[in-house]
Order: sequence, then C-alpha cells, then structure tokens
Amino acid sequence: MTRRTTAEHDHRDDEAGAQGGGRFLYPACRWTVAAILLQYGFAKLFGAQFTVLDSELDRPMGTVSGFWLTWYYFGYSPLFGNLIALLQVGLGVALAFRRTTLLGAAGAAPLLAGITVLNLSYGIAVDAMLVALAGAGGAGYLLWRHRRELVAVFWGDQNRVAPRPRRTRPRWAHAVLVALLLAIPASCSYYVANHNNRSPTPLDGTWDVTAGAFRPPGLPGPAERVYFEHNRAHQLVLRSGQTWQTHHFEVDPVTATIRIWRTWLSKGEQLLSGRYDLTDARLVVTATDPTSGRPLRWELRRVPPEQLRRAP
Repeated sequence: MTRRTTAEHDHRDDEAGAQGGGRFLYPACRWTVAAILLQYGFAKLFGAQFTVLDSELDRPMGTVSGFWLTWYYFGYSPLFGNLIALLQVGLGVALAFRRTTLLGAAGAAPLLAGITVLNLSYGIAVDAMLVALAGAGGAGYLLWRHRRELVAVFWGDQNRVAPRPRRTRPRWAHAVLVALLLAIPASCSYYVANHNNRSPTPLDGTWDVTAGAFRPPGLPGPAERVYFEHNRAHQLVLRSGQTWQTHHFEVDPVTATIRIWRTWLSKGEQLLSGRYDLTDARLVVTATDPTSGRPLRWELRRVPPEQLRRAP
C-alpha cells in the first residue's frame, strides 16, 4: 500500500472543497470574471471605450475631469488601447478553459484591481467601479482556491533557473546588496526631483500680463500669460493666444535681477536683462528690450493655483 503524496492529498482536499461551498461559487466566479474581461476588451476594440468628445478636447487641461483625462490618455494611442483590449480578451478566454483558469485568474486579479483603483481615484462612474470591484473579487477568490499551486510555484519550488550556489555568500553581504538596491535609486530620484528638476525662485508660478508688451521673435503677439515653471528648473513659458514659447530664465533674489534667453538650458540669444520688483501678487520688470533698444516696463499679476486646476 503506497502512501499518498502531499500533492495528491492537497488535490483531493481541493476536490472535496469544490463539492462543498465552492461547488457553485468557483464556476460562477470563473465565468463572471471571463464575461467582464471580454466585455472590457471588445468595448475597446469596437470603439465603445476610450473615445473623447470634441468639446472635451477643446478644454484647458486643468479644467478637464479625471474621467475624460483618463479616457483621453488611454485612447491617445490606438496601439496601446488595442494591446490592453487584446490582453483582456485573452485573459477572458483563458478563464473559459479548465487548464488555463489559474493563468487567467492570475492576470485578471491585478488587472481588475488596478481598474478599480483607477475608477475610484479619477472619479469614473460608480457602476463601472462596482463591476471592476466584483471582477477583482471573483478573480481573487479563484486565486485563493488555487493557493497551494501558487505557493508551490512562487515559494515552495524556489528558483530552479538560478539555484542557490553551494558556497553561499554571508547573509550580511546580501543584506548590504539589498540596502544598496533600495538606497541608490531612491537617492538618485530624490536628487533629480529636488535639485536637477527644480531650482526654486521667488517668481515661480503663473502670471497674467497687466501692462507692458514683451514679444520675443516668433511669438505672434505680446505675451499674455507667463509661466515661471517650478518643476522645470530655469524654464520660462510665454503664451500669446494659442501659442506657447519656451525660454530659459535666471533670477538673482539678492540683486533682484532677471535675465531671459531664447533656448531653455542652452540659453543662446539673450532676450531680456533687467531688474524686478516683487510685492505680494504683483511683479514689475524694468529692462531694455534688446530687439528694439527701448525701455521695457512689464507688469504682471500672479494667478492663484486654484484658477488653473479643477478642484478634486
């Protein structure tokens, strides 16, 4: 008489569970999740999702709702949208077959969970969020029923492609390697965000021109709005009508001087050099226009951030 192996024991336990409370719940979750994924996928392929209204395309980005912002982003690239659609259809079909149910559930659970978070974060319709949540829950249940297989693959069998060498390195060496793996990308990202991408100045923000005319070559008219970009060090953007022009700027708060060049970072031709006077929400720049040689007095008023961005 042979002893049952652990795998056989677990398999029979699963079969017993399937005949119990999971007898109907397992196939119900399997087919429901498959239907949800196929509906998502075919909706994208046939143009029922990720289509944007012309009226939404004509809005300033800061006033666009999270729903239309998401729709426009995913629909911007037909290739990207169709790849997502094919993935969803493929996972739905995988759930329709017994042998590939685990594969389908393993892909469906994070995908539908991500859609749920996306719906919640960007204010997508509540009914759509509930459908995605139900699908994520159903896929999660399927994974739970296959938990022994998952544990065997991702933990029990370890890594057979790169097995542990016979002479293992000290534990402290591995700990140091992991610490460096965390510290180096984190420190580089912090430096890029706070020192490379940003070099804060007192002028950072958005300003409306209230008096004076500054019109660099190539701009169709005098600048109407000025952006001293906080998240792009030394970047100045001038807007005239529907034209935006990018330049390089530097200020010295000690001497209250400002200089503007044609090309961001590489500078090139200097467009303006003068002094500024900043009082609360009012900025006055006095300089000499290098193009005409005439004195320039430029007055600007700060635009409150809440006027640029839609309230959440």
